[in-house]
Amino acid sequence: MNLDTVVSCKTQWNEAPLQAIPTIVSVMAQSLRIREQARVVLIDDSRIVLEGLQAALSRSSRVLVAGTARTEGEAVVLLQTCQPQVVVLDVRVGGASGIDLCRSILESYPNTAVLFFTANDDKYTLQLAILAGARGYLLKGASQEAIVKSIEIVAAGQAIMDQRLTQQLLVWIRDGRLTAQQDRMEDCSRSEMRLLSLLADGKSNKEIAQALNVTPSAVTARLRAVYKRLHVSRRSEAVRCFIQWEQSALGA
Repeated sequence: MNLDTVVSCKTQWNEAPLQAIPTIVSVMAQSLRIREQARVVLIDDSRIVLEGLQAALSRSSRVLVAGTARTEGEAVVLLQTCQPQVVVLDVRVGGASGIDLCRSILESYPNTAVLFFTANDDKYTLQLAILAGARGYLLKGASQEAIVKSIEIVAAGQAIMDQRLTQQLLVWIRDGRLTAQQDRMEDCSRSEMRLLSLLADGKSNKEIAQALNVTPSAVTARLRAVYKRLHVSRRSEAVRCFIQWEQSALGA
């Protein structure tokens, strides 16, 4: 073997692995993308909706539609077969309740995320969906990117809410908080109510102690107990709870 042959052999040997690197990197990248895809099952009694969703999601490399179902029975079989990360579900599936189906899915597959995709913007349905364990609630008419992003968010264990429903959600949280505060106020004893009344009148601890014929340290101890009962940490918060309760009791 002459020197030219040796050089030629060495050149081919050195270049072959280098030429293979782009192919290896490409295969690894494709494999990584496949692993990162969110496996999704679509459940809706409308064939048009399912076809539209499939068409929209097929254009995304981040989502893989594992199957579709139009009835509760089909959904049960499909979930057993596919075991998806995310179920996209309407609040009604034929004659069945999507809310009940959501509960059943999460009982059997607690690691699966449910994203409601519906035209129903009723606040009570929204509440039921959240209480059933859904991680997301998206209104039909959302963009393809919004749907894909919502699926990714719930697949990652986070929650998503259609922006058009934000006001309803805030009202529900506020009303629920007020109801809870009122319930806690109802649990207060007569002496605690008297203490809160004096607090609301702007009395200092010393003045409250004189009115109740106790020591200021006793007032401090009682206030701590009341704060704990009402789940508050400041004087102003306790006063606000008392005033809201009083206004509610008076029908204001």
